[in-house]
Amino acid sequence: MDESFPETRASFAALVDRPGDEIPLAEAALLIAAEEYPGLDVRDYLARLDALADSVREAVDNAQRPEEAGVVLAQRLHDVEGFRGNPDDYYDPRNSFLNEVLDRRSGIPITLSLLYIEVGRRLGLSIKGIGLPGHFLVQIAGSATYLDPFSGQPNLSAEDCALRVESIFGGRLRFDNSMLTPWDNRGILSRMLTNLREIYRERGDRPRSLGVLDRLVLLDPRSSVLRRDRARVLADLGLYRKALRDLDEFRRLEPRARRGERFRTWYRSVRRMAGRMN
Repeated sequence: MDESFPETRASFAALVDRPGDEIPLAEAALLIAAEEYPGLDVRDYLARLDALADSVREAVDNAQRPEEAGVVLAQRLHDVEGFRGNPDDYYDPRNSFLNEVLDRRSGIPITLSLLYIEVGRRLGLSIKGIGLPGHFLVQIAGSATYLDPFSGQPNLSAEDCALRVESIFGGRLRFDNSMLTPWDNRGILSRMLTNLREIYRERGDRPRSLGVLDRLVLLDPRSSVLRRDRARVLADLGLYRKALRDLDEFRRLEPRARRGERFRTWYRSVRRMAGRMN
């Protein structure tokens, strides 16, 4: 538990203890933001999502089919409400926080996709997150219609998605239809946090990296990789006893790891440093 944000972190932990698609996506995302923005009013931002849905409700309700409704929603959110991607400052951390997306009407693919999902849900539309490699978009559930909230492109096909992957990776990654499998809310939150973690890692911001890893572990407590990675950050911050607890859990989850000389040397070093702490 992060001692700086005990109530916020406890609320987040309680939400993500639910099954994947029962996690309230917007509320959990706003609790992630609340650790960066102390005093953030989660209920106020949820009400703003309600108001946003009300502003596009009539246009969406006039659509005859779910696919058409999804296209109308994308056009209204992008063209009328002005929600769009921020390619000029893609790695600005603010793009990863839902409150900032609502305030600035700008974000990255996953936070804009989350916005579409949550507004759609309030309108009775089932919209699913699709985590393509290198890009995130959404699908009108049960249809072959995909929407790209970052660019505002509606009515994309599976072939369009394949071309997007090929363009991002320059042909180095072969598209597979499994890439179009919808993600649950746990997966969406994990990818949001993973993006934020990479930004903080590039900036050398270990305290914020640790906060992100704490929440990733809450989302996936059985991930040995997350335990190992958090132990590394904890050790870098001089928090050796906490690092040792994560390493012990890593050893339990990955029994083979204890046989590696490199890991054993690291483990002994952390244990020795933890023993020196009063």
